Amino acid sequence: MNKELLRENRVHGHSLFPVSVYPKVNQLNGDSILDCHWHDEMEIILMEQGTAVFHVDMNVYEVAAGDAIFVGSGEIHAGYLLGDERCIFSAIVFDSRWLSGPSYDALQENLFDPLMTKRLIPPHHIQKNTAWGSSILHYIHQILHDHEVKSRTLEISTKAHLYLIFADLFEQMQLADKATGVTGSPDKIDRIKVALGYVHDHYSENIKLKDLASHLNMSEGHFCRFFKQMVQKSPIDYINHYRIQKACKLLENTNSKVVDIALEVGFDNLSYFITLFKKQKQLTPSQYRKLFYEQIAIEAITI
Repeated sequence: MNKELLRENRVHGHSLFPVSVYPKVNQLNGDSILDCHWHDEMEIILMEQGTAVFHVDMNVYEVAAGDAIFVGSGEIHAGYLLGDERCIFSAIVFDSRWLSGPSYDALQENLFDPLMTKRLIPPHHIQKNTAWGSSILHYIHQILHDHEVKSRTLEISTKAHLYLIFADLFEQMQLADKATGVTGSPDKIDRIKVALGYVHDHYSENIKLKDLASHLNMSEGHFCRFFKQMVQKSPIDYINHYRIQKACKLLENTNSKVVDIALEVGFDNLSYFITLFKKQKQLTPSQYRKLFYEQIAIEAITI
């Protein structure tokens, strides 16, 4: 099973400063914030506005504005809107190896090695109404602020605040065999990564459930139950959802006709494509494109 199928290819930061900050990412419409993906870097996602449900491996968290989510290295994660309020979030993505010393030390032995090998399980949901959560959120806001103003001490302040975040997280970590919640077996997580990766590679084609199931050496019924348990969507719902997300990118970044976009993302029936699109986005494809460019124009005027 090749979990590389679902790996995100984006480069975060650079070798001397492997940190990327994505401030105030704005969800235009629909229910998807983040499609299922994973990367070797760790990530902290701060909800600035709205409420969302985040999936981290097999765990599900309802995250309100002002709270944050911590995603460990290699953990598959996704986010979906909850409610009608538009979602805005910021993200900090960083390579944990940057926080390790040049030689093996107590920090590596007691924190980062157990964390990377899943012997220590951190809390994924960082809540503002807890003392430790409030402390971490303060450091997150400081990192975001330093990046926004391009502080002269950006590199050292970012590293310092990440250390402080881990100091507070460490106090809340549990040994793997005592952790609460669903941790899931590595085999299950690897299998769902393969299934999602197959969809991401073949979404423009005619995907049949029997092909997906056989790709994981499962019966069709077993596969559908397994997929729903792991992703909280049926395979068909997920495939259609992913195709609509790809269609949105094409509507935003190309002048292609709606019928051509429908074909490109795997729909051979234009009427069915428009019906599904409107169900997910509460707009027709043409309305979505119009709204997108109107908002781009407004943002350009206000800059």
